Amino acid sequence: MPRQSQAKTFILALLLLVGNGWVQLAQTLKEPSKRSDHDERDIEELQALTKRSADGVIHFNPQLFDQYAAGRRRPYSLIFFLTAAHLQDKSSLGLRALRKQYGLLAKEVQKTKEGAGKVFFAELEFKESQALFHRLNANTLPWIVHVSPGLSIGADGPLKIKHEDVMRHDNYGHHIWKADDMAAFLLETTGIKIDKVEQPSFMRSRLFPPVFVAAVLAMGFLAYNLYNAPFMKNLGLWVFGVLVIYWFSVSGGMHNIIRGVPMYYPDQSGQVKVFMPSNQGQLGAEGFIMGSMYLSFGLSVAALTFAVPKLASESSRRYAAYACIFSAAMLFRQIVSLYTWKTGYRWRTYF
Repeated sequence: MPRQSQAKTFILALLLLVGNGWVQLAQTLKEPSKRSDHDERDIEELQALTKRSADGVIHFNPQLFDQYAAGRRRPYSLIFFLTAAHLQDKSSLGLRALRKQYGLLAKEVQKTKEGAGKVFFAELEFKESQALFHRLNANTLPWIVHVSPGLSIGADGPLKIKHEDVMRHDNYGHHIWKADDMAAFLLETTGIKIDKVEQPSFMRSRLFPPVFVAAVLAMGFLAYNLYNAPFMKNLGLWVFGVLVIYWFSVSGGMHNIIRGVPMYYPDQSGQVKVFMPSNQGQLGAEGFIMGSMYLSFGLSVAALTFAVPKLASESSRRYAAYACIFSAAMLFRQIVSLYTWKTGYRWRTYF
């Protein structure tokens, strides 16, 4: 009898243990269903916010961050573009151009089945979300960061973001990122591949062929009328044009445009400087001043050679020649003086 009682007790305990296991398993199976419903609702809301935005980028604030990112894991990735309204016009940062490229990538990702509902693009503005900037460890701009689905985000405190989840300048070799560079970062962090991001271009629009044909016809008509216009036969106009082109060339005007050389710079005391005291380069105003002196020197020599001999009066020729020689000598002296001041070289004579 004791053995039968022990067997019954053992069987009863085993049944209770198995039943408890089934209950825990059922609860475990129910929890993902609830979590899945909650996640699906968040995804639908984020997709609605994406559609309402102009370029597929959601403007996040601290409230949206707490709702869709903080406090739990997510079934989607979040890509944040950090910007500052008061720095939009700072050319060295190029935030406007970067934001445009970021929006192009967001549009392209939303078109793909692979990216729909799995990654969302958002932006944070410094004045609105200054605390989030500190939590994301953003100490400079531009700053693009990937918040992975498995990153646990608390109510406060800095986030433990991996080094590879931040887009950095030294990884791409140039400052102004293109959408393709951001697509490479997206591939590295989320595995979503975007082969090519189409850049907006008027040449791809339907209006380009008729506009191009109309422009060619208009240019042909204008060129024909200019060629036959009476003022185009004026020699003085062509001489003036040649001198302007020469002056612009020797002044380094094209170099100033390409490199964005400033015309002047203020020193530590606030005084405006137009000459850079070194041989490392020159300012825009400095180039135009030197070009004007080159042109004036050339005109003085040309006048002495061709214009002075044609004067009728001998005294006029004499005074005109003296004036040309004096102006050419003073200009040459000033040019050489500036050259030695910038380079440190000294002219030496051996006679």
